[in-house]
Amino acid sequence: MLQFDSFSLKPVGLPCKVVVEPLFSFHKSTAMHDSLLGKILLLALFTVAVTGTDVVFAQGKKDSSNLMHLLVDCSKPHRGLLEAKLTIPVAVTAKVRKISLWYPKWVPGSHGPGGPIANIAGLQVHDGDGERLNWRRTPGEVYRLEVEAPRGTKELLVSLRYLVNQPTTTSFGHDCFFAGAMGVVNPSCLLLYPDGVDADEQQIGVSVHLPGHWQVASALSESENDAEEENTRSFRPVSLRTLVDSPMMLGRYYRSFDLVTDNTLSPPHTLHVFTDNDSGESISDDVVKKYAEMVRQTSHLMASHPFDRFDILLGVTDSLPKNGLEHARSTFNVLPPSSLQSVSALKGWDRLLVPHEYLHAWCGKFRRPEGMLTSDFHTPKDTELLWVYEGLTQYLGELVEARSGLMSDEEFKNRLLVELRNAMNQQGRQWRTLADTAAASHILRAGSPSWGGLRRSQDYYMEGMLFWLEADARIRHLTNGNKSLDDFCHSFFKSQRSVKQPAPFDRSEVVKQLGSVAPFDWDGLISRRIESFQKQFDPEVASLLGYRFEKSSNRPKIPANTFRQRSGVDLLDSLGLSISSTGEIKSILLDSPADRAMLAPQQKIIAVGDHKWSANHIVNSVKQAVQGNPIKLLVSEHDRIKPVQIQYYGGLVYWNLTRDEAKEDWLSQILAARNK
Repeated sequence: MLQFDSFSLKPVGLPCKVVVEPLFSFHKSTAMHDSLLGKILLLALFTVAVTGTDVVFAQGKKDSSNLMHLLVDCSKPHRGLLEAKLTIPVAVTAKVRKISLWYPKWVPGSHGPGGPIANIAGLQVHDGDGERLNWRRTPGEVYRLEVEAPRGTKELLVSLRYLVNQPTTTSFGHDCFFAGAMGVVNPSCLLLYPDGVDADEQQIGVSVHLPGHWQVASALSESENDAEEENTRSFRPVSLRTLVDSPMMLGRYYRSFDLVTDNTLSPPHTLHVFTDNDSGESISDDVVKKYAEMVRQTSHLMASHPFDRFDILLGVTDSLPKNGLEHARSTFNVLPPSSLQSVSALKGWDRLLVPHEYLHAWCGKFRRPEGMLTSDFHTPKDTELLWVYEGLTQYLGELVEARSGLMSDEEFKNRLLVELRNAMNQQGRQWRTLADTAAASHILRAGSPSWGGLRRSQDYYMEGMLFWLEADARIRHLTNGNKSLDDFCHSFFKSQRSVKQPAPFDRSEVVKQLGSVAPFDWDGLISRRIESFQKQFDPEVASLLGYRFEKSSNRPKIPANTFRQRSGVDLLDSLGLSISSTGEIKSILLDSPADRAMLAPQQKIIAVGDHKWSANHIVNSVKQAVQGNPIKLLVSEHDRIKPVQIQYYGGLVYWNLTRDEAKEDWLSQILAARNK
């Protein structure tokens, strides 16, 4: 899964010392209360009234009087439980009033509602004197809790217990995972925040209690005056947005690598590697060098950086699932050791993960669609511009893969052919626009076991990539090679290393910036490619790049480990049918020979002619069909077996991508590495 806010990590106020206590053990006077809250409450609360309640929250003034604090206890990773304590300063001005708290619902990077609130396995709220307070959910909104607090309450002390290793489809990239000697903590899983606070204004301190001999890595900056408690790490206060955007990776076996030698070209980048053991063979030196070149090539591509340092968190393990998500000052990645033993072993999704999530620091995190930039984590987001957020990132990520040597030019061409073929066989475009796959992103994340091509999925990734590749080729055509999409990136993503806030954009700015690089009807192109119903995909991008995209009897020689290459038997270009290696029908194109034979997904082919099912038999039957004999199958469906004849006589046919020597080869120029 590619699932790949803000930004300053400067200290605000004094770091806080924390003493770890058992969860759910608040007393009227506690060590935590004395050491942390006692200091906080020495200062007057700077308050702004929250509409609809008589509760006042500290907002605006960045001092310790409005400081929240989160303490995460990871000291027993083998149990599958995390425990956390939250301190939330408030001021209640009536006899008994309700304080509304939100659990993060729209977590950045997931593009939909779905914070994993179901994994909470314990929640208690106390006031500063240790008295337990009642709470209930807001009717109709499970992510919002209403706490009954007596007059004079100055802080809430919240205890949480959380279940790890059971993410939802939406929370997979921002959940918590532990296995063996490694773990990942995403703070949003352990957070409640008051209704009405601004995610950029509200400050929060963070501490984490580790198992013995474990290390932790994060984009958060450790406090200079760390907690005296052994194995506890404290971090400088940051905004709520920065906290939610800062995963922590922790483990017993840890190494780090500096990826930048020239700080005039790039700010410092650190690769943090956590492994299952101390063998030191988890990642090859050559792969590390390629990641360093990835950073260098991205610096040339973007020409500026929206951060003053960057941390790439990489878990190398078979114990945790492959995973990744983008962040403004870091990336979170989990890959198996087998993929990182050499550059040649790093293929497919595993290869594109780190570059994709890294490029998001510019596209999606720094420059963010206006409708996706909210001041909290519960307001619904407008995700229609994900064809920029994710589509452009997908293109730039694969482009940097090629320029850095992680993939060859030939591998890039294979990827291009895979996506062109997929787009040509995507029939859902006849009723659902590409823009709507973005607007409906979170309901399309899970796969469809049948007729998925008609429903569509998150196509804004790959068809978005094809759009931006076409834009790159068009700019080169329009300017006779003098400009490219690199020039668009220089202007669109221009930033300072001290940037603290995401910069919103809308559709009109995209059109304007493209037009400033190369005058053209970009508005019309976006309307046709992204926002219109289409009978069929227009593969004009191939011609613009200097290639022919056409059908022939030659099966393209695409390696099976190419990302998104169909497995099994792919006869979509002829029969309109794809089949698993065991004979199960995976997909059918409407109005194809297979469709007219009334075949359907999840049926199983058990015989081809007079032979038991095999991939060779079905391929040979299509070859022989050119002689005028229909393709005869025996198909099982539930408890029935029936004969089926496919009336097709065209032989084997496949879409292919071949070089057009009469045209300029713009693709090779696009993929060439940059040195300035």
